[in-house]
Amino acid sequence: MTGADCILQCQIRENDKLTVWCQQHDHVDFHPQKARTYELASICNDESADIVLFLMSIDRPTQEVTRSIQGAVEWFNASTIFGLRVKTISAPNTKFIYRTSNEDKIVVEDSKALPIWARFYELGTHKPLFCNRDGKPVYSLAEVERERRVGYRWYTYEPQKVLDAYSAWIKKHRTEQ
Repeated sequence: MTGADCILQCQIRENDKLTVWCQQHDHVDFHPQKARTYELASICNDESADIVLFLMSIDRPTQEVTRSIQGAVEWFNASTIFGLRVKTISAPNTKFIYRTSNEDKIVVEDSKALPIWARFYELGTHKPLFCNRDGKPVYSLAEVERERRVGYRWYTYEPQKVLDAYSAWIKKHRTEQ
């Protein structure tokens, strides 16, 4: 099995529809696996964007690679969040186990905000997913303890890079067929 074959095997399929990838996958059956305690088995937009850009760099993509890319693009479009942005605010200087911080992060409504994606989406429900160090899922950034809110990137803009490149990629590969 090639590396590309492994990537294709790991792509999460739900209800016979391709989505994207998890941060880690089982080495035997390729199913999503949790990583660190606050990185649950989930649909992961941040790292998946790099995978899709890699697949788009293949000179002569197979039909399977093309379907993989198209499924991921559909997922990125479907999982886009509009009207929200993450704002960094001042907060009391606090020493945490791994860092000291004098800021916090909050999610605010902003009709002019760029499209954004949650880093993780819950398998099955596709709800944005967050987690504390205790490994228990929560469903908003406000429910994440401050140490994890400021010490981790819970939202991402990475899928936009794929969406920006997709129309040129599809045009190039339609003309090659």
